[in-house]
Amino acid sequence: MKLLSFFCICIFFVSCETGPYLKHTLVAEKKGNCSQPVPNSTMTSNINGERFEFYYCLPDNFTEKDFTVIRRGDSLITNLSDIKIGDKTTLYKLTLDIDTYPKYSFIKLGENVVGITPVY
Repeated sequence: MKLLSFFCICIFFVSCETGPYLKHTLVAEKKGNCSQPVPNSTMTSNINGERFEFYYCLPDNFTEKDFTVIRRGDSLITNLSDIKIGDKTTLYKLTLDIDTYPKYSFIKLGENVVGITPVY
């Protein structure tokens, strides 16, 4: 009887559907002034989603709270702080971890649009 109850509970939890979601975390590191050459962006995929590492010139007082990601169709759009005239800017290395369902095909990182190709 205990085995049957355990089996029924397992079936119940496995059969639950997952609705759409979008989770992201950002780590921002100051790397210097904006006149330095900017390295290429990289993307790493794993079972928990994707990790993007890219460099961007942002206001000197930028924090992770100033960053948002929204979904529009099959694309993700990042919203970085706008630079106002007279603001001091700094080159940041941004590490963005994204876990989302359903999958997306494009992501806009700052001014660059990156196509996501699935790896099988």
